[in-house]
Amino acid sequence: MSEESTRAEGVDALAHALSDITGHSLRHVSVYIAQPLPGFWNSPAALDTLRRFTTERAMREVRLLFADANSLARDYGALVALAQRLSSHILLREAAPDFSPPASQSFVLGDEALLLFDSGERAAATLTQANQHIRPLADRFGDAWERARPVSEIRALGI
Repeated sequence: MSEESTRAEGVDALAHALSDITGHSLRHVSVYIAQPLPGFWNSPAALDTLRRFTTERAMREVRLLFADANSLARDYGALVALAQRLSSHILLREAAPDFSPPASQSFVLGDEALLLFDSGERAAATLTQANQHIRPLADRFGDAWERARPVSEIRALGI
């Protein structure tokens, strides 16, 4: 990946950007989903990238933090099914309502890159390696993750 920011527009381009991020991450990929984008997160390419990242090597995790998990089963059925199959590697949490979210927009954060989604329902984002953006978001995500509620009802519902 280059040090410059690049645009990813459409599900295929987003899946390629996600693959770049996971390909350069050792142990964790952090995802904050502020606005629903089920067309991308349920796409076979995105799901395969997450599955491949978590199963290629031991001790890997994808942390998915949802701003609102009420429509999780309806909007993200394929993603939830993958999280069920890989429950020790793909972790789902809902952001605490009394704590500031890590960002106003959805993002994917790896060791060396950030994919910052556009606001709204459009499947587009900016991919960057700028450390001045990655580190602060990683800190805010970590704080929000610690205060978030695990989404455990997916196991109880059999979703």
